[in-house]
Amino acid sequence: MKKTLTSIIFATFILSTSSFSSITKYFGSSKLNLDEAGVVNFMRYLEGIFYAENVILDRAMKITSPMYYAISEDGKVGYGWFCRSHMGRTECGDESLAYKTVEYCKEYTGKKCFIFAYGNEIVWNNLNVRVTELDFVKNVELLKRLNLYDDKSTKKINEKNYLNYVRLSKDKCSSNKNLVDYSELRGASLDCLLPGRLEQTLNDRFGGGSISN
Repeated sequence: MKKTLTSIIFATFILSTSSFSSITKYFGSSKLNLDEAGVVNFMRYLEGIFYAENVILDRAMKITSPMYYAISEDGKVGYGWFCRSHMGRTECGDESLAYKTVEYCKEYTGKKCFIFAYGNEIVWNNLNVRVTELDFVKNVELLKRLNLYDDKSTKKINEKNYLNYVRLSKDKCSSNKNLVDYSELRGASLDCLLPGRLEQTLNDRFGGGSISN
């Protein structure tokens, strides 16, 4: 029995390692300078708050777990993929979602996109750093240490007001893609929700759950 259990654990480890290696080709590796909006949108992703493009009602989703976070090649626009569960991304299937995330990001922004984070782990440039705190100041300092933050970014956010931006429940931004004014795209502005997609849990798929709830 012990030998069988060990074999199962080993096989699972090999499978998960193989699965991870298959998505690394979508990870970004260029020099990056995120501004304040970039930090806020990454925190929105970590909080699971976003404008769900594939859901008609309740677009500002909240009971979700982050799966993939992609950004445009210039680092100006973010795009997330989320699991409809507060239990973690493993509740949802993961097949081809890295590819889908970068492709939907590309469609939305009109630019090449790459994966910045997998779950709560920053994978850009093979950094593989887990973000465990949802504190704006601490995350700015973290991104500075990782050479991912633009020191010339505006200083509109502070410790007192950052939650008003991170936990934005709705916005008046256009849902159109590839707007002429690039800065007004969702995922680029402090005043716009992060755009993204909601993934059904395995229970949703096989147990009859509804994605619109």
